[in-house]
Amino acid sequence: MTRIRLLALLAALVLSAPASAETMPLTPQAGTLPLDAFLANDELNDLLVSPDGEHYAVTVPQEDRTVLVVLRRSDLKRTAQVTFPENVHVIDVAWVNNRQLVYSEARRFGRLEAPRRSNRLYRVNVDGSDMSPVSREYAALGGVQRGEERLVRVIRYGGAGQPRLAWMDINTGKTEGKQYKHPLHGGTYYTDNAGKLRLASGYPVADIQPSQYLLDERDEWRKVHSGQDSGFPWYFQGFSADNGTAYFIKEEAKGPDGLYAYDMASGEHRLVTRHARVDIGRLLYSPVTGGVIAVEYFDGKPKLEIIEPGDPFAKELLKISRAFPDAYVTPTSYTADGRIGIYVVSSDVLPGEFYRVDHQTGEATPIALRNLHIDPRRMAPTRPFRFKARDGLELEGFLTMPLAAGDAPAPLVLMPHGGPTGIFDRWAFDAEIQLLASRGYAVLRVNFRGSGNYGRAFREAANGEWGAKMQDDLTDATQWALDNGVTEPGRICIYGASYGAYAAMMGLVREPGLYRCGIGNVGLYDVQREYYDSRYTKFGDAYFGTTVGDVDMAAISPARLADRIRAPVLLGAGEFDRVTPVAQTRAMERGLKAAKVPHEVVIYKGEAHGYYKLENRRDWAERVLAFLDTHIGAASAPAAAGE
Repeated sequence: MTRIRLLALLAALVLSAPASAETMPLTPQAGTLPLDAFLANDELNDLLVSPDGEHYAVTVPQEDRTVLVVLRRSDLKRTAQVTFPENVHVIDVAWVNNRQLVYSEARRFGRLEAPRRSNRLYRVNVDGSDMSPVSREYAALGGVQRGEERLVRVIRYGGAGQPRLAWMDINTGKTEGKQYKHPLHGGTYYTDNAGKLRLASGYPVADIQPSQYLLDERDEWRKVHSGQDSGFPWYFQGFSADNGTAYFIKEEAKGPDGLYAYDMASGEHRLVTRHARVDIGRLLYSPVTGGVIAVEYFDGKPKLEIIEPGDPFAKELLKISRAFPDAYVTPTSYTADGRIGIYVVSSDVLPGEFYRVDHQTGEATPIALRNLHIDPRRMAPTRPFRFKARDGLELEGFLTMPLAAGDAPAPLVLMPHGGPTGIFDRWAFDAEIQLLASRGYAVLRVNFRGSGNYGRAFREAANGEWGAKMQDDLTDATQWALDNGVTEPGRICIYGASYGAYAAMMGLVREPGLYRCGIGNVGLYDVQREYYDSRYTKFGDAYFGTTVGDVDMAAISPARLADRIRAPVLLGAGEFDRVTPVAQTRAMERGLKAAKVPHEVVIYKGEAHGYYKLENRRDWAERVLAFLDTHIGAASAPAAAGE
């Protein structure tokens, strides 16, 4: 079995997949990869092995939906396929037993928009038969229990909307045993590795921090922690192999979050591990016991720490990670006995490659590349770096230099991330960054204050600093690039999406001599208007009250400050965007027009927060590249420092 064979098969099975998948070269070729190589969907999202190891469940992204395909491992013959209508995606795929899978659906109207789950659960057999809802009522998948052949955990929603945890037979749709009502109006349930309900988390009325509850021996809920009262939220992550310990992430007053162990019998908790610079990235679990065995940190490049050194799968995980230094190694699934594991390996230049690992023999067999259009040997490496902002706060950034630049300065694109609160950039593959690098542009990203991954104090350092210190961090990162010879004055553009578009326009407002041009995509530009649209929920009101603060919102809204902008602007938006409505882009456009700032605006019909249609993604990419080329690239005129 070869990677090309599997990806070509998937291309043939799903009619809308690119016809070029079978012949896309895997060896370096002369010249630049075509634009569509960076815009095309991955050939697959995920690959899960069945409990007996005889089948693969593969999710295949299309232009406006995600398809589920089941393949027989021995000959890669398709045995089942699930396809939903436009804008509906297959999610939460899980093997229940050797012959049955369950899955859910979600709607997403923009590529950058969070999916909206339908809370409907479906089943399908490996031969494609019995493709139907598990029940007529709304029931979201709550988990699949190892060793259980027919029952899955579901979250049921009654007439009042309050969720109940139940065990449902996937063949009949009937629930069995006791159903557990959540101690609050809604929230999350946590079952241990034996399938026993132990904990729940949720938000009491008027609270904006979660509380945790323990189900005691009398089957009664008892509050064990209140984030609102303590000021330091807990986030449960899993259990030990013997279920005697629950692990949770706890925010700290200073520095990164820590991983704590909570003794289920005594109620005492202790610190297990805490990184000096970054938060807990993710936890990894034993495929047999389900217990927490390792922690991975996003500290520049990934760092793995073993929590249970005696666990055989922890040793295997460490071995595999060492075989792929400077890469993320992520288990996706295992056979029931844990002998066969599927791992995806990814990095800054590799979207992902799936391996089938036999833990008994130690043999690792490549199965498929996530994207055959991308040749890792032709991608530009990304370098993490740290520097000090003007007030002494340490920041982490990521620099991607075009391969053609060598040691010479290159035109620079500064790309602030979206969010902004809690979101962060990390060392990973990004097709848009690689596209820009392939066209000769250096790309700079920085986790400005307010970003996630560096603890509560770092996140809260952004409170009240929209358009102020958050912008200073981006300016200081740009100055770092100038000081270190990455680029030259007059050859810098700032480009972002969503909040990143806000930061791009505010960068032009505050630093008119630093940036030669600015690009905003699906952006937020009028903070005052956004506040009035969001304040009617307790979270929206609390978010703006805390993060934006009691400030003059007009004074931090680039749409109202366009008269300070001196550089040309490119704006893009989707007409049906519900996250940052198109009215935001129109407001920015009006400001630029009134200030007589050169600008281009494109509104894509039928699109929302991010663009699905390849023709629209291609059009936007072509506009961005042409705009950059005109103002800071090969077609731009030399610019003196400070112009």
